[in-house]
This record gives sequence, structure tokens and C-alpha cells, in this order.
Amino acid sequence: MRRRRFLRVGTAAGAAGLAGCISNGGGGTRPPPRKSAVFQTITVDDGALAVELEPDPWVNSRAEVNTSPALALAPPIGVAAADKGDSRGVGATGRGSGGWISAPKRRGHAIYHGYDDDDWREDHRDQVKQYDAVPVTVGLGYIGTAAAYSDDPPEVGRLEQGWDQTWSDPEAGQELTMSFEQPGWYRVGTELQSESGDHNFGWESVDFQVEQAGEGYDVEKPWKISPRV
Repeated sequence: MRRRRFLRVGTAAGAAGLAGCISNGGGGTRPPPRKSAVFQTITVDDGALAVELEPDPWVNSRAEVNTSPALALAPPIGVAAADKGDSRGVGATGRGSGGWISAPKRRGHAIYHGYDDDDWREDHRDQVKQYDAVPVTVGLGYIGTAAAYSDDPPEVGRLEQGWDQTWSDPEAGQELTMSFEQPGWYRVGTELQSESGDHNFGWESVDFQVEQAGEGYDVEKPWKISPRV
């Protein structure tokens, strides 16, 4: 039996570091990917993919969302510290340019549209707030072979061709499983709304490759796919 884990979160501090995206480069006007915490682990074991949801999901947003006093907002985010090593420089501008190897990374997962620069977050720190979030839909689906993914990776959001399996109103922290029959690239995505139910934050996703390893399979090359904040 083989069981490959990534996106592991042990503490609140670990969750913040794991969920963070590297900000947009060069002090440009385009905002960076938003920060979030929605997936805790993704594993492959005995012919099944298993996704464990974050028990306390949250997302950063510039939207003005109504919350009750019990759902007080966290302080505005400050400067997002960029990792060393592979995340230095301008990073990848897209998953089809340079691929997973050259993309900026944070704790093992790559960041789509990630850059090693914090100017935008610093300039807009008073506009971005952290909100508690609720997963209303989770989708898991096959994208294609490595060649197909490299040639035409899907954009942010739900899969255009549809999900292989969906779950409605899953519980926070729940583990969701789906059988799979072939290696290749997959996406797991979660549609989020505010706990008050009056705002939809859209989709947070992770793309990952399932590769054969001996008699089993491994989960490799995770991409965190987030809308811009």
C-alpha cells in the first residue's frame, strides 16, 4: 500500500504559511493570487483519491462581506513573505510557461501566477481582509495526460468539461474520496461562500499529477490555483 500526502497542516501558523500565495511581481497593478486555506491533504491509496478539507476554512478578499460579531474579521494581511530558492525571480507567468519545475513554490506546492514581490500587498494591505468561508460545492475531475496539461492547462475556477464527481454542502474537515482508473493530471476545486451566506467567493483549486510508482501511485507536482485577490 502506498499513501502519498501533501498540503499537510499541523498548526494555525502552518496553515497560514501553507495557504499563502506569493504576491504579484514588479509592483505592478495586477493583484496577486489570494490567500486561502481550504484543502488539508490529498492522498492516493488503493485505487482511490482522497481529499481532506480544511476544518476551519478561510479566504482573503477585498469584497465587503457582512458578518455577525461572532465572525469578526482578522486584521488586514501584511507583507507576504516570499520563499527562497525556486520562488526567487519573476517566477512562472502561467502553468504552460516553464512548467511546475520553474514555478514559484511555497512548502512544496507551486503557485499559479505567483511572483517573488510584495509591493502590491503592502500597497493594498488595508483593503484585504480574511473571512471565514464555507465550502458549498467540491468537485474532483480528471484533466488529461501530462502532455495535454502542458499544452492547454485549465484556467482558474471549475473545470470547463465538468467534474467527474461533486459533493454538495460537505462538512468542514470531511474526507472525500473518488476512485480513479488512470494516471495523469487532476483538479480538486471548492466553491466558497461566506458563513453568513450572503457572498460567494468563487472557486479555490489545486491541480496535481498522479504518477505510477512501483505497484502503486504517487501524488506529485501540486499547483495551487487561486483567483486574484
